[in-house]
Amino acid sequence: MASPVCVISKRSPTSADEKKAIHSIPCKLQYDGPAPVSGYFVTEERPDSTLTATFRGHGLQGVNLDLPNGYELSVLKKRGAAVLFGSGALWTYQNKIKCRLYECCEHPYLNPRFDKLHRDLHELVYGQHLVLDTVENAIRAHWTNEHPKKPLSMSFHGFTGSGKNYVSEIIANNTFKNGMKSNFVHQIVATSEYPDKTKIDEYKLRLRTRILDAVTKCGRAMFIFDEADKLPEQLLESIKPFLDYYNSVGGVDFRKSTFIFLSNRGGNMIANLALTHHQSGSPREELTLKNFERVLMQAAYNEPGGLKFCELISSHLIDHFIPFLPLERRHVILCTKWYMMSQGRKDLVEDDDLIMKIVDSLQYFPREQEIFSSSGCKRIAAKADLEISRRTRPSLAIKHLNLDDDEL
Repeated sequence: MASPVCVISKRSPTSADEKKAIHSIPCKLQYDGPAPVSGYFVTEERPDSTLTATFRGHGLQGVNLDLPNGYELSVLKKRGAAVLFGSGALWTYQNKIKCRLYECCEHPYLNPRFDKLHRDLHELVYGQHLVLDTVENAIRAHWTNEHPKKPLSMSFHGFTGSGKNYVSEIIANNTFKNGMKSNFVHQIVATSEYPDKTKIDEYKLRLRTRILDAVTKCGRAMFIFDEADKLPEQLLESIKPFLDYYNSVGGVDFRKSTFIFLSNRGGNMIANLALTHHQSGSPREELTLKNFERVLMQAAYNEPGGLKFCELISSHLIDHFIPFLPLERRHVILCTKWYMMSQGRKDLVEDDDLIMKIVDSLQYFPREQEIFSSSGCKRIAAKADLEISRRTRPSLAIKHLNLDDDEL
């Protein structure tokens, strides 16, 4: 069966400059202009028995998606006059057109920016030295390896507001052009998508299908499981083959994909270790990943939730268990100042009284010392907006508006 080909047809007379643009289209061409085709195209046979062509001395090479005015592109069976370049030309051309209009699993939509990832992590994430080095190097190593042995899998643990979602967003924003809005970044929220624990078999099938379809479309797909501790127990068993050391599963290669699990499990253990370290007078930055990994693995495996007794853990398929430490007051101050800057209120950043009023409005633990924020930086936006609103002068139109009933 003849291969389909790209066809350019001329609908109305055009200038010589417009006609000249045809030479950059690497597909089979049919010219329906007023002059014979031979007057515009000269074809010759190559040694490999394929045809090449020139347009007024210009080789038909490269790809140019800007068609001249008065021309249109269609796809027909192989027929007609001049062309061409080989079996891959049409697919390449069609793919270039598609990727101009839609997100594709290639550059520039796959857009790892490791320098910016480093900057964002170090400038926008506070109090999480254990996260910065591990996450940055894990992402860099995985994305620069053309032949990884398995998908990258990371499990983030810690209390609410410590930055788990925020770091996931930074990762997505610095690996995909469209960040969290990318069709290849899949955020799965446990309580929203899998609320009924009695439907575990249905959920397993649905989750497997979703992941298989996603990686079929893009091998670099990223999956972020928010509230993984609230998933029905054993649901994640269904995706174990996708994270294992297989060349392919169901004909699909998963080894370039990324799985991130966010969980509050282990938060108490992390807080207790951090508190003991703090009370000993040792700097927070002396804590190492080795202090936490084993206890996090045990907590995830033994405590109720989506990872309980999960083979992803017992089979050592989670590459990194990463603790998010509870934030101290000094970190909450930095969060507050950054939020003010992000809202265009640089004038309030140096207002120490305002900053401390916002910071002090949060809850801290342990009660007798108030070292760590119970909600991390999560409630900063709401508290700061409240204080900003109180300091914003109301509109005169609203301030002096006074309507009597008989005026309505």
